[in-house]
Amino acid sequence: MRKAAYVVVPTKSTGAAFLRLLADDTRLRILNLLLRTSDLCVCELVAILRLPQYQISRHLGPMRRSGLLTTERRGPFVFYGIAEQTRRNPVHRAILRAVPRLAAPQLGLDDVGRMRRLMRLETTQRVTACTAEAAAGSVRARPILRAVNAKPST
Repeated sequence: MRKAAYVVVPTKSTGAAFLRLLADDTRLRILNLLLRTSDLCVCELVAILRLPQYQISRHLGPMRRSGLLTTERRGPFVFYGIAEQTRRNPVHRAILRAVPRLAAPQLGLDDVGRMRRLMRLETTQRVTACTAEAAAGSVRARPILRAVNAKPST
């Protein structure tokens, strides 16, 4: 895939555009997980959310293009995290703080539970959520789904 596809060119995001980005349950679920860890790979989100890869990528694209998320390509994997400029903006920070309450409560709890179970599995059995286990170990140099905060950090 082209490298230019993952270069972030933040657009001037208005308040309405930012709120439109959050007007989807799947995007809220993704943000809820990203608030609890520094970054996640698409393959990790597939394992946690139990949605097809193409659907997750379709939701990540607009959030990346708007500057809400940052991307980092490491080998075959693309890792997504919440942009530092989004975390610094007081209005965005306040809205992000509300994301866990806006997401469907039971789905959010199920997602966090699956993330913790995957983290436990990986540390006890050396299992990864990605299919290319050797590449994941050498690319990340840390376990997938490593540290999950009890509360979202904003």
